[in-house]
Amino acid sequence: QKKSVKFAGVTVFYFPRKQGFTCVPSQGGSTLGMGDNHALMENFSLSEYSKVQQRWHKHLLYEQHCQGKLSLPMGHKLAHALANGSVESEEEEWNVDEYYFLQPLATRQRRLILRQAGVKKIDGNEKEECKDIRSSREVCGCDCQVHCDPETCICSQAGIKCQVDRLSFPCGCSKDGCGNPQGRVEFNPLRVRSHFIHTLMRLELDKK
Repeated sequence: QKKSVKFAGVTVFYFPRKQGFTCVPSQGGSTLGMGDNHALMENFSLSEYSKVQQRWHKHLLYEQHCQGKLSLPMGHKLAHALANGSVESEEEEWNVDEYYFLQPLATRQRRLILRQAGVKKIDGNEKEECKDIRSSREVCGCDCQVHCDPETCICSQAGIKCQVDRLSFPCGCSKDGCGNPQGRVEFNPLRVRSHFIHTLMRLELDKK
């Protein structure tokens, strides 16, 4: 008999908001974190929680639409719901899981969220710490230009592969000019996107 895991319900813990100090945003500081102890706990059945998530996701989509962050072609089912103001209606059924909800927040938005959560004093030192970390992350990879000499390439000397995330960064070697015996890894957005799509398809098949 095939073993499987079954879930009977969902327990949600709510934590108070506080300044994070645990991540490095692409700009500024004022990171978002949560308190050490939860302030509220709720229990849901699986079906109840699914409805709660659907309702919350619809609300987020509506907010993104109002802020001009969500653009959909005319004739799209969601575009029609937004135009009619029925996006948060319980009767409207459409797959909100097709959309992304984790949007990056600007520094000003993060500071506003912290103040609304009752954080009276935002530690300004975090901004400088994040800036230093971002700067240190830029100092990586070898400084080879097009060609890599195994005798002078710092990646080769460290026993690691050269890596290229975008043109000439962090390593400046080309595919044909890299002489690092450990090899060279180049970021391929198409491969990453393909892996993402295949993963989603597999998850959908598992649901069925």
